[in-house]
Amino acid sequence: MDENTLKGISKIDSALTSLTGTSSARSNEVVDKNEFITLLVTQLQNQDPLNPMANEEFAVQLAQFTQVEQLIGINEKLAAEQSAGDFSSMASYLGHEVILNSSVVEVENGEGGQVSFDLKEDAMAVTLQLVDSAGVVREEVNLGEMSAGKHSAELSDLTTHSGEFSVQVEAVSTIGAPFQTTANVSGIVSGYVPGPDPVLLVGDREIGTSEIQEVRVPGVS
Repeated sequence: MDENTLKGISKIDSALTSLTGTSSARSNEVVDKNEFITLLVTQLQNQDPLNPMANEEFAVQLAQFTQVEQLIGINEKLAAEQSAGDFSSMASYLGHEVILNSSVVEVENGEGGQVSFDLKEDAMAVTLQLVDSAGVVREEVNLGEMSAGKHSAELSDLTTHSGEFSVQVEAVSTIGAPFQTTANVSGIVSGYVPGPDPVLLVGDREIGTSEIQEVRVPGVS
């Protein structure tokens, strides 16, 4: 490979480096095939008439272009497959009950959504407490007698002000001994919003799959 060939390759490599160096400030853009062609045409237009690009050099740069185009095609295919995979994965949650790794509910207009909990033993009384950020119990919801196992309860017709509250479960066993258990926000997945960071819709709440602790078939304990 002669000196002119090496210089030609060096020129286009420098131009590519310049474009990719500025791409980080352009929302993750990359050099596409149109930009590559523009670079090649510009180089041909500005070459020295007394020292034109050799056939070998031109062939090398066309080979570089072919490699770039192939990489673009592969990336587009991978992106499409990833999108299809995300679509299928998110759609599989529809209609299922999800248990989140959070006990914080957002109350608005007397509605706080649904919470789930697991009683380790039968209880003659179960109470849900809504606790504010200062640790003050703002409201209690009496659920009455409940058997051991998994349960869900709707927080509706609440009288406390709107805002975020942590839910605690206080229970009394059949022999009168108090015990506590953990409450988790839960609900039925009614839809999802696709995109770079897709989210599931649970009531009025948007959640990511990383927030899900458990998935259940509604009505099956």
